[in-house]
Amino acid sequence: MSVVEAGQHMAAAMKTDPHDRTGPRPMLIGELLQSAGILTDEDVVMVIAAQRERGLRFGEAAMALGLLKLEDLNRSLSRQFEYPYVRLGESGLDPALYVAYAPFSPQAEAVRNLRSRLMLHWGPESNKTLAVVGARRGAGCSRVAANLAIAFSQLGDRTLLIDANLRAPRQHQLFGLNMVEGLSEILGGRSSLQQAIMPVPAFPHLSVLGAGVGVPNPQELVTRREFSYLMQTLPASFDVLIVDAPPMLEFADAQLISAQVRSCLLVTRQHASRMADVETVKEQLQVAGVKLIGAVINTN
Repeated sequence: MSVVEAGQHMAAAMKTDPHDRTGPRPMLIGELLQSAGILTDEDVVMVIAAQRERGLRFGEAAMALGLLKLEDLNRSLSRQFEYPYVRLGESGLDPALYVAYAPFSPQAEAVRNLRSRLMLHWGPESNKTLAVVGARRGAGCSRVAANLAIAFSQLGDRTLLIDANLRAPRQHQLFGLNMVEGLSEILGGRSSLQQAIMPVPAFPHLSVLGAGVGVPNPQELVTRREFSYLMQTLPASFDVLIVDAPPMLEFADAQLISAQVRSCLLVTRQHASRMADVETVKEQLQVAGVKLIGAVINTN
């Protein structure tokens, strides 16, 4: 098959029925690989010939010919099926966001399992809001919250990650966002949601509301009715809300935040978190009327 014939073959496959009302046809895997500069026209000719001769799929034939790496194929398939992820070095995201960088790793699979359990717990109609808390600093709550938010956004759910740890915020650093305004400005009446919420470019369904400028009175801010109002109204604009909270046994903010969110995930650190602390957190959440959905052991 010549280059011209291959081009005609692909052009014919790209033709759409003028009476088709289902929208534009998704790009073929070969087209995606060409648009990314991974395969040339001559490569496509060879792959199509091998595909017909060996009865393989396009990607399989390209790999068999040594023209394509598995990583490049997976990346193109993710674009074809609208499953975004990024490569190290091409984004400002922190390497700790393994769901973004290594979606096929065991760590990312563990987060997806957690996501599935949460979905089963919530059900199809309930508000999907969750505070992520630890007993003390060092449990890794911020990273768990961030990876979980990415995982929900990869489902196509409109996801908002809120950094409510006004004492030691991390989310703007993890996502490489230059956030001038955030939650503290909103609660202080100096900014609006539209100004403070930042989209994450690599993940079209994910936004982050950072903590904002450091304040001397974080506990007083989260007790204001503005925070309660946010928790009541944001589910109308987002499918999933993930709230990163400060350590429960170190600052009273966490109990107040969890009480407004009303459901909580407890993060513990392997070989570090103490059982007595976990029991104390459970008691505090129970007193506050917060539903403890479950606990996870962070091994990273």
